[in-house]
Amino acid sequence: MARSETYFGRPDASAATQEELTARHVFRDIEDRLKWNTRTSGIQVVVGIKGSGKTELRRYLESRANAYIFNLDADHAFFSQDVSTISGTSGRTKNAIAAILLREFAHRVAKEHSPKVTNALKNAYEASTSMFKNIPKAIDVGIPGVVQLRLGELIKPGVSGVLQDTTNKLVTDVIDALHVAGQPGSILIDDVEDVFDGIEKNPLFLEGIVRAVEEINRRGSNSIHVLMFVKHGHWRAWFDAPKELDRVSDVIGFLTWDHEALVELIAKRIAYRHNIDIQNQSLDVEAMWAKEFSWTGELDDFTRYCTQYCVSGPRDMVVLCNLAGVRAGNDPISRSHIEAILGAYSKGKISSLIADFGDTYPEVNKFVEQVFQGASVRMTGRQLAELIYNRVMITPRVHDEFKDKHWYRYATEQALATTMYQVGVVGLESADGMIYAIEQPNLSDSDLLDGVVCVHPAFRPGLTMKPSSP
Repeated sequence: MARSETYFGRPDASAATQEELTARHVFRDIEDRLKWNTRTSGIQVVVGIKGSGKTELRRYLESRANAYIFNLDADHAFFSQDVSTISGTSGRTKNAIAAILLREFAHRVAKEHSPKVTNALKNAYEASTSMFKNIPKAIDVGIPGVVQLRLGELIKPGVSGVLQDTTNKLVTDVIDALHVAGQPGSILIDDVEDVFDGIEKNPLFLEGIVRAVEEINRRGSNSIHVLMFVKHGHWRAWFDAPKELDRVSDVIGFLTWDHEALVELIAKRIAYRHNIDIQNQSLDVEAMWAKEFSWTGELDDFTRYCTQYCVSGPRDMVVLCNLAGVRAGNDPISRSHIEAILGAYSKGKISSLIADFGDTYPEVNKFVEQVFQGASVRMTGRQLAELIYNRVMITPRVHDEFKDKHWYRYATEQALATTMYQVGVVGLESADGMIYAIEQPNLSDSDLLDGVVCVHPAFRPGLTMKPSSP
């Protein structure tokens, strides 16, 4: 039977079964640094480009945890308030979000689990409701039987004392309930833009959420764990406008992938496809690849040809192999099959810039096409800034298309060149090879301008670029 469009698996981990997750999971270095299971400290906020495996990691951790789990994601978005215009210090936001997260944890877990934990958590929830009634307009009872909190009222000046007392009691009550149950609790926050509507317009509110995550984790020790998974674009918007980033920088980690991990990813998916149990034996990567691919020379050369087109990691690798597999049909997948689908794959990568960065840089995909279409693959950073100036900033038709975009309106051509690095379209040459934002997100404008940049191979076919030297 010819390969289907999902032969190597679905690119979106939210559609995978628990069996698939367990069999195909590739361990990353960040896992050993997470505050999880019995750890009392560690990484609590995982940042990654869309497609880098945040949801897969979250679901894998959940499947292996012996804990009361409370999920917050696109399918479990319990907060209906728009936070785009909510203003206040990240300290007050921290206390409000910590209280809301703990209340919802107590409420949801109490509804779904045994009486051993139900009564204690229910009492914690009801006690916090009574205390919040001391804050004017904080309680919303628009739906009979449903008690919601108005975030804007919780973070107003003058209510900090009640809010802090309520949060302190919630922490104590929830931890005591978990001790009675003899099992820890976990709060997992994914798709943060779906959980907190409008957060893409309010990066300082994201700072408050991160501080709330750190607060609960610090005070909860190994009794309760909170992990949050954040798109690189949202993190970047916060990084550009921080107030208290230094307070929580040590709990933020970046989900990255290298060549070896991507090759292992496909090898494990091939093993799963062929019903080969690799759980209790070492993985023979070359033997697995040989079941679906053919190459001349060394496997490493062939796989590096494949992985060079991956911008964000696993999703790109799966999409690339699925497209090539459909092209090959029943035949072993060769380099010629991969070459044949690069145009369509590359166009997809340009369009998908919106998925990770559209909130932070609206219509950045169109900007990329205007700047790089038919241009040279390799240039100096200053030549890139000049290219942006000539093709966009002093070209009236193009300039008018972007002039109202907040990220473009007041930016210099030098800053926009750095934006092209931040969204992963260009990398910086170094003595050790190319550096991309997913590996080194905090590159300065001067570092980029003084160096040599190359457009990522994944974008070149779709932009009909030509090789050249600066």
